Order: sequence, then C-alpha cells, then structure tokens
Amino acid sequence: MNRVDEFTRYFPADPTPGHSHPAEKEIRHMLHLVAYDIANAKRLRLVAKTCEDFGVRVEYSVFECDLPPARFDTFWAELNRLIDETEDSLLAYRVCGECVKKTLASGTVVRPVKAMLYIL
Repeated sequence: MNRVDEFTRYFPADPTPGHSHPAEKEIRHMLHLVAYDIANAKRLRLVAKTCEDFGVRVEYSVFECDLPPARFDTFWAELNRLIDETEDSLLAYRVCGECVKKTLASGTVVRPVKAMLYIL
C-alpha cells in the first residue's frame, strides 16, 4: 500500500460534492459556530481569512468550525490576537452533534462543503 492509499484509508475524502443541508453533514468533532463584527477593514480581512483557514463560511460573517478542542483553542487564540477588543466582537457557540442534526434551514440556505487536500 502506498502512502496516499494509507492516508486516504484513515482520512477519507468527504463524498458530498458541492453543497449540503446543514443537518446532513457528519460532525467529526465539536461544531463551533463562530460569528464576528469587525470595525476595521484590514482586521476584518485578517479575521475572515483566519476563519476560512479553520472553518466553512455559512454567512458573510458566520463560520462553522468542526475542530478538535486543541485546534479550536489555537484558532480562538489567533482570532483574539487579531481583534481590537474595544471595537470588535467575536462569538463562538458550541453545537453538539445531535443538535446539528436538528438544524432547520429554509430557502436557499445550504452549507458549502470544504474539500480538504493533503499533499504528503
């Protein structure tokens, strides 16, 4: 077995192409819903880019982050390093797997699927 086959055996690609309903996504870790309101355009870009690195955008300033606890702590510390606490705000809600399954969505709401690619 080559290294790529071995890797995909332990970390299979998400088979869901494109978009899915929020309740259809399998949650591997604790899901965090992260929202922000950033007053400065430069900080806004930095915060948005950091959120894109750790999660999936579901609204303009709202991200779903399915991360193990230590990885979320790293992400949260990075966000707090980027903001100005006197002007900006960050929120992170923990959502358990059972609650995610009960998510309601109406209209054109879909959850984008983030394709992960690992190069060894």
